[in-house]
Amino acid sequence: MLKVKVDVSEFDDQFQLSPEHWIAFERSKNLASGVPLCDLVEIAKKTTSPNGEKNLVLDTGNARYGLLDLGIGPADEKKRTSNKKILHEGDVIISRLRPYLRQVAYIPKGTFELLGIEDLYCSTEFFVLRPISNDSISFLVPWLLSDPVQLMLGEAATGGHHPRFDVELLIGSAVAPAVVSPKISHQYENLFRRHLEGQCRLSEMLSQTPI
Repeated sequence: MLKVKVDVSEFDDQFQLSPEHWIAFERSKNLASGVPLCDLVEIAKKTTSPNGEKNLVLDTGNARYGLLDLGIGPADEKKRTSNKKILHEGDVIISRLRPYLRQVAYIPKGTFELLGIEDLYCSTEFFVLRPISNDSISFLVPWLLSDPVQLMLGEAATGGHHPRFDVELLIGSAVAPAVVSPKISHQYENLFRRHLEGQCRLSEMLSQTPI
């Protein structure tokens, strides 16, 4: 057996020594022979401190199983001072923290108007997937929630009580051609929009209920 002696000082701080990471990396190469995710999206990293009154900040608890969960009742008015990632309509967000919680969501078109906001932000624990083209990437939600992808992300997560996965693993994965479908995207676009509309309508009705 060939043995190679390597000085670990040659590695930078980002080098992964975890065997689970490399097992997950091999799994990512076998997901499908399709379109690399990096050909469909970019990872939006721009952050800023939320300002103004008409804004909304999404925490990891606001995304679950593909849907935005804004909660029902009075809006959260607490002051946000730390930097948050800037969101656009059409983005897909996935939490890098504890991937087994499946904190994935799509920001449907019309969200800003529906919620009466001018700016939308999210926790820096989210990776923000933004389409490179004008085509919808809502089809990525069921793909990200699929068992093979979830298994890969779960195996790649490292960090004890706060396991996180590396975005490079995700961005290098291949998406099956059948998944990249305008028809599927249209169906999910409508679903995500109706779910958001339902929450807004329910919140409005509850606020008008006489006591």
